[in-house]
Amino acid sequence: MLHPESSEADFLTLQQEHAKTAIGRAVSDLKNAVGRSVDPRPWMKDYPWATLGASAVAGFVAAAMLIPSKEEQALKRLAAIEKALTPPPPRRAEPEEDVGSVDGKRGAQDYKSGRSGILSGIMGEVIGAIKPAVVSLLTSGVTAAAVKPSEAEMEAAAAQEDAKHGAGGNDGVKQA
Repeated sequence: MLHPESSEADFLTLQQEHAKTAIGRAVSDLKNAVGRSVDPRPWMKDYPWATLGASAVAGFVAAAMLIPSKEEQALKRLAAIEKALTPPPPRRAEPEEDVGSVDGKRGAQDYKSGRSGILSGIMGEVIGAIKPAVVSLLTSGVTAAAVKPSEAEMEAAAAQEDAKHGAGGNDGVKQA
């Protein structure tokens, strides 16, 4: 009990102590009640068949959750056998060079050795066959661009051609 002269802080401290005591008492009562309600012995005395049925159901559910079925066990065995019978393929060493051979034989060799499929083998052969033509086209295009005369040189050549035709006459062309 508080004295009439006690402060508000004293009142709050006393209330805190009362609350702690009440909470502790409630928790202990709850533990006792749960312990009594979970204990199957009184239930078995009062309701023997219901307790037996509930125990059987609880056992069945626990077994179903913890023990795999025969089907699941068989599937696990099959997966282990399959894994043992089909080991992962060995890693093949990468070819030392990244580009194809000059003679175009690498595509056929890769296909025969199993490193590539039929389409990539065919494409390798096709590329090997057209490679010289493509190189020739690129070379001639670069060469033509390099030797292309400037506009001033073309005008000088045209003037020279005109002068030749104008001064020399017909240059073997017969007129009727």
